Amino acid sequence: MAHPLLTLPLLLCLGQAPEPAPAETPVQARLSFLAADEDVDTGSSLTTFHAALDVRTPELASGLRAEAALSLFLSTGSNGQAVTFRDNGSAFRLRYRPSTWDASEGLALSVFPLSATRLYMGFSYPVTWERQSFPRRTGSEPALELSLSRRQWSVFAAAKSASVIHDLELNDERRYALLAGGSLAVTPEVGLALKATHLDRGVVPNLANQGIGESIPVYGASLGASWRRGAPVGNNVDLSLYAGDPTFFERFFQPDTYPGDFAASVSLEGSLVSQRLQDADDFTRLRSELGQAAALDARLKQGFFRLHALAWLRTATFLQVDAPGFPPYVAFSRDAAARAEVSGTLSGDYHFQALGLTPGLLARVTLPADFVGVAGRTVVLHAPSLISILPEGEERRPVLTLKATARWDLGAIAGVLAEVSYVRDPNRTTFEDDDTGVAQPVFVPPGALGFNLLLQARF
Repeated sequence: MAHPLLTLPLLLCLGQAPEPAPAETPVQARLSFLAADEDVDTGSSLTTFHAALDVRTPELASGLRAEAALSLFLSTGSNGQAVTFRDNGSAFRLRYRPSTWDASEGLALSVFPLSATRLYMGFSYPVTWERQSFPRRTGSEPALELSLSRRQWSVFAAAKSASVIHDLELNDERRYALLAGGSLAVTPEVGLALKATHLDRGVVPNLANQGIGESIPVYGASLGASWRRGAPVGNNVDLSLYAGDPTFFERFFQPDTYPGDFAASVSLEGSLVSQRLQDADDFTRLRSELGQAAALDARLKQGFFRLHALAWLRTATFLQVDAPGFPPYVAFSRDAAARAEVSGTLSGDYHFQALGLTPGLLARVTLPADFVGVAGRTVVLHAPSLISILPEGEERRPVLTLKATARWDLGAIAGVLAEVSYVRDPNRTTFEDDDTGVAQPVFVPPGALGFNLLLQARF
């Protein structure tokens, strides 16, 4: 585990939750239930059950310990009775700390046997990428990570692997993704972190069908900097934004402290990624496509009041970096005039210590990414491969999100997180036949009322 000088101002403030602090008992279990509905009028509700088990051994030898973390999602099958399991970054870990080192220092070897979504590029969740390196894998994507933490710095190296479809040779081939990086506490208040990656996602399917064996190399880097004064400022309740984070069921119940004095933190990060995709203007060739992202996270605490501000920018090419391409494995056309997504969030909450209750309010304004599609129509890119085609002559418009949030800590054994949201997205469309029988995009009512509820019990 990284030294507190690094873990708190850098990892926590950048949005990447550090590994949970070792439990005092050798075994700890967590059971969580999430109910979510983005639009109560559509009936598209979702329920998820999450089970986690953390086990720590006594010392196996001088300074050597072993850990196992089991994290699974449970859901019912289509018949409503069969239960399916999905891994959420379960891991085995060996930790070694010489007797002369501090408790926060050490060498760790981690194995992720099923999925490696906890190893990724970027820091703050909205702008992270490469959580899954190989979209056309035929099985699991395991990983191995080696990390070293000292008092003022830490480094890591990791490798992911998967069997990927090879359309030219009509078989599977094993591919690898390499990640490496480190962090440095420049002063007790200032930290820096850097990550870099390289991988090859395999051959381009469309070119392989033409007998051309061109592959998709990816290069990328993420750089982050942070400043902090006073006690750490914990996470706000923003469940719908962070629901895809594999640490989601851990980080939101990490206790926050309210010593009463002023505390603040600011973090800034940027990512740059390059990959070679099929050229939309010449399908027999590849060309490099750049994607960029940046995020600014500021937090303030005074007494029992907290204020959070988060802003990010994601280019259209970055939104599709893990898909990759739009259409798949095809770079944006040079005349697509793609524009970036820009978003800003401001939230505040107040902690009532006697009740363990923290209510809050949140507002977000997002100008979604877009590009010029077929027939010159504007295409709004909401998320990877999730689009809305606007009627002729229409342009993208800002999306407004309002939330009322609450956190209720029931001692150390249980907790409740809840939010009620209203989202006004004037870019939502569907297709209807016009007078000539040709389907045309038309706007649908922009408003949607939703909710999220998370319950957790710890043993």
